[in-house]
Amino acid sequence: MKRSLRTILIASALAIVGFAVQVTPFSSNKASANAEPAGTFIESVSANPSSLFPLTNNDGEASAVQEMFFESLADRHWDTFDWTPSLATKWEISKDGKQFTFTLNKAAKFSDGTPVTAEDVKFSYDFIFMKGVMAAHLRPYYSAIKKVEVLGADKIRFTTGDVYYKNFDVVAGLTIFPKKHYLKLYEKDNSMTKAEVTKDPLGSGMWLMEKWEGNQQIIFKRNPNYWNKAELIKTGRWNYDRHIYKIVPEDSVEFELFRKGDLSFKGLLPKQWIKQTDGPEFKSKLVKVKAVNKAPTGYGYIGWNNKNPILANKEVRWALSHIADLKTWINKIEYGMAEPTVGPFSVKSEQHDPALKPVEFDLGKARERLTAAGWTKAGKGGVLEKDGQRLELTIIYPQQSKDTMEPKLVDFKQKAAKVGIAINLKAIDWTTFTKLLDDRKFDGAALGWSRDSDGDLKQIWHTESMSNKGSNFIGYSNKDVDKLIDEHRATLDKSKRIALARKLQKLIYEDQPYTFLTERLYSLYAHQNYVKKEKDTYTYTIGRSFWKIQN
Repeated sequence: MKRSLRTILIASALAIVGFAVQVTPFSSNKASANAEPAGTFIESVSANPSSLFPLTNNDGEASAVQEMFFESLADRHWDTFDWTPSLATKWEISKDGKQFTFTLNKAAKFSDGTPVTAEDVKFSYDFIFMKGVMAAHLRPYYSAIKKVEVLGADKIRFTTGDVYYKNFDVVAGLTIFPKKHYLKLYEKDNSMTKAEVTKDPLGSGMWLMEKWEGNQQIIFKRNPNYWNKAELIKTGRWNYDRHIYKIVPEDSVEFELFRKGDLSFKGLLPKQWIKQTDGPEFKSKLVKVKAVNKAPTGYGYIGWNNKNPILANKEVRWALSHIADLKTWINKIEYGMAEPTVGPFSVKSEQHDPALKPVEFDLGKARERLTAAGWTKAGKGGVLEKDGQRLELTIIYPQQSKDTMEPKLVDFKQKAAKVGIAINLKAIDWTTFTKLLDDRKFDGAALGWSRDSDGDLKQIWHTESMSNKGSNFIGYSNKDVDKLIDEHRATLDKSKRIALARKLQKLIYEDQPYTFLTERLYSLYAHQNYVKKEKDTYTYTIGRSFWKIQN
């Protein structure tokens, strides 16, 4: 799972985010063997990527750019979600399901022309656990791998110790990068976080960075020597020769750039879909789409710092959740295009227990919860006090999500005041925001997570994931949840795993460590009419790698 701005809060269903896996659709519209791609595809990200190294970031904005450079052993098929060859041509799984042997494509090369070898694959795995590398968010997924053996230049074997239902998936989706290049960078900075190290990417992907223009844009060009070029032509993928990411923090600015023709593609907010896409340009040059597919939908939330003495009390967290007026937000801000969510699993998933209902908006119940927590005395301005301390909290949120999150938080603040809670709101740039999360210096944080269709909750909800700047930045700890997560990870039978997932969702729901907000019902997007596509969506994503630029 990745935390993100626009990827989750605006267009969460446009892509499947996880393990840096490139998902490959199938197209019946084959390109000519002699076709030469042309044109430029332009989109935006809401923040300048802090890193172009794929292991040390945990946000969707950087991931979108990084995926231009890197590939994995296998890809996901966007219509079936089956694994298909990528850097590996084939693989074998042992009868006991504990060994995975991959044979690499001998033609595979990094963009500097050096071959992709089994040594590079082993190094890519080892790097996750190397001293100082800030990859705590990835380690839970790879912790069951006990041995990695190089069997030849093009053959490698992964052996697992602990049973983990995603063992093959995480190995198949391992991001591969060259040992020689990245070992040198590691020797300069073993955390792999400094700018001079992280902005020197080298992978096997088909794109090369042509120019990085500060906080303005990143320009990519096709690698003319890309090792898998024939397959791209055969399947009709990436049908243009340049790809530009403009860095646009404000969604309203991004929308105007798109309307003027400066962006090829734009993920739309419900407000934009309903109120801002009926102008003449949408009848002549712009195309808007409402799509539904099986991709897991991300969700928004307010995460409460459980290490804060006020927020350590479950009654206070429940009171805060009772203040979130989800139905009003859905009707007035989401324009009916979202639904309440109740936990880490989507309400549309098999893992969701339908007996769990969204926390009811009820200021009376919020007051009851606060009274039960000992907050009974009203002080200056009606703010509750206990032991000389005011019930005052600050919620931070990314400045780039002002159009999506801020209206909800303003309403939340106003309604919290009615029950004696003083809420301060602070919009912060993405880089500072993520640092505050990593340093655990916040009361509440509003953002979103992507979801996996059969998700492992250890990265976010296990006690072990609090340390080393892990993704459990709210400091949530429940021994029963830890035990169930461990059991869930070790369960291969999906029906049994679903039952465990429902128990997990219930325990987390009962603790209310987050105020869970909403998840989207649709993928809303628009594109210029010079963008041509086979269909609006594939089974698991809209499939933008199939789109063509037609001048």
